[in-house]
Amino acid sequence: MDLRQLEALVAVAEEGSFGAAAARLHLTQPPLSARIKALEEELGTPLIERGPRRSTPTEAGRLLAERARRLLLLADAAKEEVAQLGEGVRGVLRLGLISSGGPTLFTPALAGFCRRYPELRIELQEGNSYELIELLRTGAIEAAVLRTPFSDEGLSLLALHTEPMAALAPAALFEGLPDGPLHPADLSGRPVAYYRRFDGLLHETFRRAGARLWGRFVVDDARTALAFASIGAAIALAPVSAGRMAGELTVRPLAAEELVTTVTLAFRAGGPTSAGGRALREFFSAMEAAPKMAAPKMAAPK
Repeated sequence: MDLRQLEALVAVAEEGSFGAAAARLHLTQPPLSARIKALEEELGTPLIERGPRRSTPTEAGRLLAERARRLLLLADAAKEEVAQLGEGVRGVLRLGLISSGGPTLFTPALAGFCRRYPELRIELQEGNSYELIELLRTGAIEAAVLRTPFSDEGLSLLALHTEPMAALAPAALFEGLPDGPLHPADLSGRPVAYYRRFDGLLHETFRRAGARLWGRFVVDDARTALAFASIGAAIALAPVSAGRMAGELTVRPLAAEELVTTVTLAFRAGGPTSAGGRALREFFSAMEAAPKMAAPKMAAPK
């Protein structure tokens, strides 16, 4: 098994045909087919189901293609780190970003970093925290903007911004609730939507308050929780900064002090290895304060 064979498998899996995959890799179909066949013979199992119009990966092919994508990212990262030695801060910095991390990352601080290192190219890998942490730990990316809570085993962290959580929904879903910050008891038994990683924190907070958490929608992206709220199906529980993506939703603060979350810049333990990764860490470490972010307007008390 070599990287060229894995690259061929990923291309066929993503393009859906040998012809399109061959064009993507600047090959003719015979050598591409030979790579796939050699890989199948080595592993002793079919990886691609070949059809007249479309070729699709088998179950084994899908599994190997997913692993291969990460191996190829890791191989590219290793080549670039070696190539950057002695060249200063240039080349490519692979940075992971969660969907709710944008308001913290995209600030004048990042613009200042880009001006300081104009020859550094930044490639973003966007995904949820679980995906990005795995890419980070394997070295496929060098840094990631994540949001607590998450397991920090094997990681080195730099806190960027801490904020409270809030309840977001159409105003009608808050009817009958008291004015001011909402307590867990106020939301007891009401349908809510929230990001999966907050499940343990929310359940424990509601339990201590003697309230029932009715997690009707548990999702992998804060934007999905907001989507359920936007149609009136649930109250979204999300970081207060989600109000920037909330459109016409009403944003109500939560009174529980433990319901806070921190946007964090994470690296593998031992720190970054490329010049760009080291520069990123040094730049944000040297800042006297985390990037400031204006909170969205809260619902005024009646």
